[in-house]
Amino acid sequence: MTTLRHTHVLLAAEALKEILLGEKPADVILAERFRLQRSAGSKDRAQISALVYGVLRNYFPLRALLGESAAGVIEKDFRSPALALGAAETLQLCAAQVLSTPNHTLPPLRELDAAALHAQLAQSDPSALTQAARHNLPEWLWQKLQEQYGEREASALALALNEPAPVDLRVNTFKATREQAIEKLAQAGIASEATPHSPVGVRLKKRVALQSSAAFREGWVEPQDEGSQRLALHVAPMPGERVADFCAGAGGKTLALGAQMNNQGELWAFDVSRARLSRLEPRLLRSGLSIVRSQVLATDGTITKEHSGYFDAVLVDAPCSATGTLRRNPELRLRTPDLGALQKLQLEILGRAADLVRDGGRLIYATCSILREENEAVVERFLQTHSGFSAGAELRLLPHRDGTDGFYAVTLRRG
Repeated sequence: MTTLRHTHVLLAAEALKEILLGEKPADVILAERFRLQRSAGSKDRAQISALVYGVLRNYFPLRALLGESAAGVIEKDFRSPALALGAAETLQLCAAQVLSTPNHTLPPLRELDAAALHAQLAQSDPSALTQAARHNLPEWLWQKLQEQYGEREASALALALNEPAPVDLRVNTFKATREQAIEKLAQAGIASEATPHSPVGVRLKKRVALQSSAAFREGWVEPQDEGSQRLALHVAPMPGERVADFCAGAGGKTLALGAQMNNQGELWAFDVSRARLSRLEPRLLRSGLSIVRSQVLATDGTITKEHSGYFDAVLVDAPCSATGTLRRNPELRLRTPDLGALQKLQLEILGRAADLVRDGGRLIYATCSILREENEAVVERFLQTHSGFSAGAELRLLPHRDGTDGFYAVTLRRG
C-alpha cells in the first residue's frame, strides 16, 4: 500500500460510499468504476481493490476504533466516512512505518487530516472491542453463530469467513478430464491444482484473467466454488433422468448437473428473472451441452401443470441470507437480512418445487446460509405439511472445516 496515490484513495472511497448504500455487490461496483477510469492500469486496479476489500474485512473493528458514532464523528472531522475508513485501513496495515512517520503511507489528501486520524487511532484501545467487532461481524450475526455453534467454533467460523476465498474452477467433464484441464491451463501459464474434496474441481494458485485462456473459451472450465461443486454432486443426477434446477440464476449448477448427466436426458433451468437466465446462454454454448432448456417463471414462481410430477430430481438452491459466502462477498456483513421473510419465501418456493417431483423422485433443498433458521428449520416446517416426503442424506459445508463457502443441502424423497 506504500505506493497509493491521491487518485487511488479517492477512487476507493467513492466505491466504498456506493458499497455502503447496499444496492449492488462490491465486485460489480468496482468493475463499473474501473470501466469509467480507463487510465487506471492493472496494478492501480489491484491496489484500489485491495484497499476496498481491506476495509470490508476490517470494517467493524475500524468503525469501533473510530468511535461508536463513527459516521457522525468522521463526517465532522474528516469530511468523508468512506475516505476516513480507507485511510484508517491503510494506516493500520502499515503500522510499523506509521509509528515514526505518520503520513508515510498516505499521499497528501486535501480531503483528509491524516495526522488527526492517526492520532485518533493511536489513542483507541483494541482490547475494548466487542467479540463481534473482533470477528468483523455485526452483533446480530455473532450472537446467532454463538448460539448455534458455541463460542469456540463460532470464532473459528467467523475468522474463516473473513479470509479471502480461493479461486476454484469446475472442470466440464463432458469435454475434458481434470488432468487435461490442469494441463491446458498450464499451457496458458495458469498454475492450478486439484481441489481437495471435489473430484471435478481445480484451484488456481493466483488470480488471473481466466477469460483469455483457451480452457475457458472452449468450455473446459467454469468458475465455481468447491462447495457449490459438491452441492451439485450431492444432487447425483443420472444420465437419462429428467432434472430441474428450480432457482437456476445464471446457471452455474445447471451446467454442473448437465456434465454429470453426460448430456443425456432432460435438464430444465427455471428462474423468475429473465436477466439472470440470459447469462446462462453464452455459458451453455461454451459447455457443449444440448439437453438444457430454460424457462422464465411467473413472478409468483408458478409453473405450468404439464411439469407436475414430471421430474426425477428437482434442485432448489433457495434465495437466502448468503451468510456462507462472506469470504467472497464481505459487503454482505454490513446488511441485516429479514430472516423471517426469507424463511417464508424459502418455504413457498420449496412447496412449489415439490409439485414437480414424481413419486419416488427426490427434491434437494439447499442454501448458502450457515443459519439454522434457513436450513434445518425450513426443512422441519416443510415436512410438517408435506407428509409424502421424507428426509435423507444431508450435506453441511463450513469454511473453517471444509475450506469452502458455507452450504447446506438435504435430499427429500417423495413416496
